[in-house]
Amino acid sequence: MSSIPTATNRYGNNFQLCMNLLVVIPTFLAMGLSQSWMGGVASYKSFYRQFPQIDTSTTEGDIKAQHSIRQGAVNASLNLGAIVGCLSCIWLGNCLGRRKTIVLGAAITNFGTVLMCTSFSMPQFCVARVCLGAGLGMMSSTVPVWQSEISKVHKRGHHVIVDGICIAGGIAASGWLTYGFWRIDTTSSWQWRIPGMFPGIFATLVLLFTFIFPESPRWLVLKSRIDEARAIFALVEGTSPEDPRVAHDLEAVIRLNEAAAESASLSSLFVYGKEKMLYRLALAVSVQWFTQMNGAGLITYYSNQLFATIGLDTGTSKVVAACALTWKWVCCFIAFFTIERAGRRKLFMISGAGMSVCMFCLAICGSQVSDDRLAPAYAGVVFAFIFLFFLPIGYLGVNFLYCQEIITSRYRAPASGISTATHWLTAFAVSLTTPLGFTSIGWKYYLIWGASSATIVPTVYFFYPETTGLSVEEIDKVFLESNGISSLVKDAERARKAIPRNAPDTVARVEHMGNVDEKPENEFIEKV
Repeated sequence: MSSIPTATNRYGNNFQLCMNLLVVIPTFLAMGLSQSWMGGVASYKSFYRQFPQIDTSTTEGDIKAQHSIRQGAVNASLNLGAIVGCLSCIWLGNCLGRRKTIVLGAAITNFGTVLMCTSFSMPQFCVARVCLGAGLGMMSSTVPVWQSEISKVHKRGHHVIVDGICIAGGIAASGWLTYGFWRIDTTSSWQWRIPGMFPGIFATLVLLFTFIFPESPRWLVLKSRIDEARAIFALVEGTSPEDPRVAHDLEAVIRLNEAAAESASLSSLFVYGKEKMLYRLALAVSVQWFTQMNGAGLITYYSNQLFATIGLDTGTSKVVAACALTWKWVCCFIAFFTIERAGRRKLFMISGAGMSVCMFCLAICGSQVSDDRLAPAYAGVVFAFIFLFFLPIGYLGVNFLYCQEIITSRYRAPASGISTATHWLTAFAVSLTTPLGFTSIGWKYYLIWGASSATIVPTVYFFYPETTGLSVEEIDKVFLESNGISSLVKDAERARKAIPRNAPDTVARVEHMGNVDEKPENEFIEKV
């Protein structure tokens, strides 16, 4: 049996805080920085002199339209690589484990960063963006799985919401970073190369520190490494491996793994069956679909260009964009403080309704703008800020959390790869089409996102079961014992009410909901 990392024993009950500081936060800061970096440097003279093929600042007419399409494709190449990285986790996640997959992703991120910051040609730059995206995709699809599988029930939401806060923090930091370097009047390429190095710096931290933290105990059970899983459950609970709570945690996880073992092939993920895996996967995919198909990308990735279109000069538009992205980061803390009180469903619906209204208002403002009527344009800026208030309430952290909660441990890694690939695929589509959308249909482009966001509320209300307060094993039982899709929402609510208020904060609380099978506890302990 391999030993449990001794560093975690030194951290004691604070190891999860240290894990967030040294691995989780750097991972999603790198993700946020990478997503918005190109939008910030695309207007640098030093950048478009190096890559004149995507210059939209000094071109006009048909040439500008062609360059806009090309710029969107180059920017979207990051998302294309991330899709490949996420889909690789369908196999790598359960094969290598959570930690090794994260480290591999960090190494690829570093390679992509170095390649991008040393680019002198467009082909090399595009390849670098794809490599960078592949590494980010592997990390972004695996880190939330690792977090959710190693967290206590009442802290799981807070831990995973940190992901969204850090993505927004990275995007905001990129806005200010690229503005600061824009202020330096130079045509030297280091002006855009230095800001591009930061994702690699954060990936290096992930590379250095991941292995000092424990592996997911649920993955260890999946690999029949029971003694190691017992030690890590004890670490999470802050107790000794002999504590009865630890034995109960193991019991719940192993029994549910045994219940799922009969249909353990990857193809079972695409079968409805007793576990309703196809439906769960559809929920996870739809969450990540809505995360991007709400218009967030056009405000996040193209905020500089967006504010420039209403008549603001380059410097002012960069400052306003950076302020907007900082505001978005501040609003992320709303979900952090309300996630365990309001629940996942309410946050999703509030976020969707607010974003829809804002997008329709942006369309109205855009339709009234003219050279001598800029008041509607400034009103549009206000609605953009309001949109960034509603966005992180449900779709910048809660989305990652929900996807991990509704999938059983045996399929959590591959399902996370597929759902996170959907996140990057839709981001790819938004990055690719937004420049052309603004050029071809103007303010009507907002109507598409308003209509898309409007579908969030009914979808969540009728089809998304609430997971707040339930362990991942209890959520599994809800899906296993529910009679069908139409009753899942009500069954989940009944399960939440069935948990006594003072019930222990362990995965063994499935006892309150009835056992998955009727094996006597003594027989189970002898087996372990």
